[in-house]
Amino acid sequence: MGIGIDLGGTAIKGGIVDHLGVIQEERMVETQSQLGYGQVLNDLVLLIKELHRLAPTEKTVGVGIPGILSADGTTVVSCPNLFWKNKPLKQDLERALSLEVLLVNDATAACIAEAAFGSTRGRSSSVMLTLGTGVGGGVIINDQVISGAHGVASEVGHMIMEANFYDCGCGKNGCLETFASATALIRYCRKQLAEGAESDLKAAENFDARRIFEAAKAGDSLALAAVNRLARYLGWAIANISDLIDPEIFAIGGGVSSAGEFLLERIKTETKSHLTYPDYAMPEIVLATFRNESGMIGAANLCHFI
Repeated sequence: MGIGIDLGGTAIKGGIVDHLGVIQEERMVETQSQLGYGQVLNDLVLLIKELHRLAPTEKTVGVGIPGILSADGTTVVSCPNLFWKNKPLKQDLERALSLEVLLVNDATAACIAEAAFGSTRGRSSSVMLTLGTGVGGGVIINDQVISGAHGVASEVGHMIMEANFYDCGCGKNGCLETFASATALIRYCRKQLAEGAESDLKAAENFDARRIFEAAKAGDSLALAAVNRLARYLGWAIANISDLIDPEIFAIGGGVSSAGEFLLERIKTETKSHLTYPDYAMPEIVLATFRNESGMIGAANLCHFI
């Protein structure tokens, strides 16, 4: 058993996870980030205490954070969704709980969930890519999470691909997540429509990534071009990562992954066409097993990967 917390911008989700990766108990509260660090900390403490009462023998809790941690895993250096900078979260939680607290980036937590119980289980070297509002990433090499000298490794969403028509939220131009996220997909379609492109999407007052994929599957030319563009840049990124660290397998998760094989086959084609050794070192590329629960499952199993 383990206790895992997924701290998100809108909700704090916590679960008790068994040895098979199944969530036995789950609790959720709203993330009141507008009320400041102290309020979120208090809500975290109360949620963890409630879960610990249900699993009193547990001595450790893992917490997934949507931001960057210090190299020693004690401080939230930057967490834009919560408006946090340099918050000593590990120390504050341990003082309030009398439990050991392990912090991890949320995309890395998802990577751990897949490695422990999901689509990359049994592989010692894997990469997780989460495609949602942005692009997150987690890397495991020889069964160890890679966090880097400064704690900022695996920020694959901010790899520079080439110049793009809008800047990333991080302030740079050309980041992967401005090409290969749900946000990127929508912004590209809106730009093309504004410039006169013909598409069934024009009739929609508003549309999301799911609607774009539906239109692409139906043969809509703009939607199909947008999906192919996303797959092209993601394939380039996977090829670059593969040439650098040569993992066995990539898992694709996040909301965009619900497009399934329609997207996955395009990503595989683009990856193979840009690998240096495509016939020898082509990684397996699969859909992630877990969806919204991956953060809790991965955080609960963090102690086995650090």
